[in-house]
Amino acid sequence: MLEIIKNLIFSKRNYCLLCGENKVIKPNDICKSCREFIEISHRELHLNSIYIEKAYSSCTYNRIMRQQLHQFKFGGKSYLYKGFGEILIYTIEETELKDKIDAITFVPMHRKRKAQRGYNQSELLAQYVARGLELPLLDNHIIKAKWTVEQNKLGRAERKVNLIDSFKAINTEDIEGKEILIIDDIITTGATMEECAKTLMEAGAKTIYGLSLVSSRK
Repeated sequence: MLEIIKNLIFSKRNYCLLCGENKVIKPNDICKSCREFIEISHRELHLNSIYIEKAYSSCTYNRIMRQQLHQFKFGGKSYLYKGFGEILIYTIEETELKDKIDAITFVPMHRKRKAQRGYNQSELLAQYVARGLELPLLDNHIIKAKWTVEQNKLGRAERKVNLIDSFKAINTEDIEGKEILIIDDIITTGATMEECAKTLMEAGAKTIYGLSLVSSRK
């Protein structure tokens, strides 16, 4: 396992970005075995959103993805952002998002929570995708201004109330008139992404799109 981690950290470009074991033909790619396990779907999500034009999730939320995502978020396996980032890029290229977006951002994390975890997994994904697509990353334009209870500990109705006025837009001159893609690791009810989209639209964004690695929505 240590060797696999080392391979990923030091970017052995001809090995799978997720498992680190199987060779791939294309540099910085995901092997056939991992693709089969993670079930890439490019699913359009129907969020009944006021502020999000369209949203997609890249993968089916199956047992393998649930385990991998938990390790990515809470198990310290931050290096998984590379493989997951490639999957997100694949979804963008296979959907209308490719021709729609002109900037990328992510669901921010409160600075105290980020300090506890050591990184914001959604930020890592957005950084990778923005670099890969050569698009601007709005990495200091929406902040989590209010400490809130973690969403996964709340019910559907509580999630919406929990997030009211929790985000704040800054450096709004870079937001105005932009068609922005918000990236997150998972969409459950969509409340978090909706509140982020509301904040960006009120700051002058033209259109907001959403993309997550997985979604637990039916």
